[in-house]
Amino acid sequence: MLQKLPTELLCVVMEFLTFDDLDELYKIQILEPIVRHYLLQHYRFHYQVSSLLRLFESSLKRKREKKQSSLRYNDNNNDNDIDTNDRREDIANQLLELICHAVEKYPKYEHRTKFSDLLGILESTVIKRILTHNNNNNISQEAENDYALLCLDIRYKYLHSPSIRVLHDPKYRRRSTKYPLAPFLPREYTWVWRRQCANAADFLHANSKKRTLTTKTRVLLSNEDKNRRKERLRFARFFGQLFKVTSLYLESNLDGTFEECVREALVTGDVESLLVMCEAAERPVDVMSMCMMVNMAAEQLWTYLETFDDWLATDPTPEQRARMAQNEQAQQQQQLNGQEELPPPEWLLPDRYKITDDTKLRLTLMDNLYKHGWRWFD
Repeated sequence: MLQKLPTELLCVVMEFLTFDDLDELYKIQILEPIVRHYLLQHYRFHYQVSSLLRLFESSLKRKREKKQSSLRYNDNNNDNDIDTNDRREDIANQLLELICHAVEKYPKYEHRTKFSDLLGILESTVIKRILTHNNNNNISQEAENDYALLCLDIRYKYLHSPSIRVLHDPKYRRRSTKYPLAPFLPREYTWVWRRQCANAADFLHANSKKRTLTTKTRVLLSNEDKNRRKERLRFARFFGQLFKVTSLYLESNLDGTFEECVREALVTGDVESLLVMCEAAERPVDVMSMCMMVNMAAEQLWTYLETFDDWLATDPTPEQRARMAQNEQAQQQQQLNGQEELPPPEWLLPDRYKITDDTKLRLTLMDNLYKHGWRWFD
């Protein structure tokens, strides 16, 4: 239908589309020139990043084909690995150069904001291509491993290039390691990890109800569950590799994010993704210490809340007094309007710090099977 529209009308339609929608239109051969022209005008950086990632994916596809042929004819595969590494480093350099060239066009006081915005676009584009792996025939199997290596190359190049870092943060030499700035830190993808853990919890809950479903519905659910499981494990494999320490500057931040992700997986019961993440991050799986870490987090929170109440009662700051008065007014207004009291935030719920016995048992069992050589998720 879109192919039959005049160019002027098609351009009007494209104004209401997002880049992801336009990227799908770009795959239609007859529309490719018009869509490319529009993308270069309105989404130049997005288009350039996507083009480089497509080149990267095509090189992965060629690598897989060469590997298969070399295995068939017993050829030496070392040259193929060297070419792939060189190609990956070249793509990493080009992606960073894209960001730097775009940032340099702006005044100095806008460099940090613009660099962060463009880096965010790159990070979101990468994760979208990994998560849509099942729907993309151009991406080879296990592409998440190659993408993780690409991300680590970009991070390493960034951290060891003062000219790039100063564009992102002119005062980077005096920054605390508590909140480091670098590309593809795991903290940028913790929201995806939480979503995947929540999906796994829904899957476990749905499995307990499958006995009451018809055979047809059960088959449909099982196919959907298989795709979601593949997506979860693929992301866990990619995500875990981002925890590799490429600089001492990042070490404490990476450890803190890793512990946060471990707690999330244990509380939701997604032990399979947790095991895959630990294996990819080359971190040991100690069930007892992991569970103890969650219990300690709960104790620290309750202790803090108890002492916080004492502080408020004895010597509150002016800001705390103002906040308490504001909360009292909000509660009175809710009572007058007959509104129900808002539930507490999720991080205050006791269930957020509970690990079921079933979760501990499944993690222990899967870890023992893995240590004895059963790689069921490979």
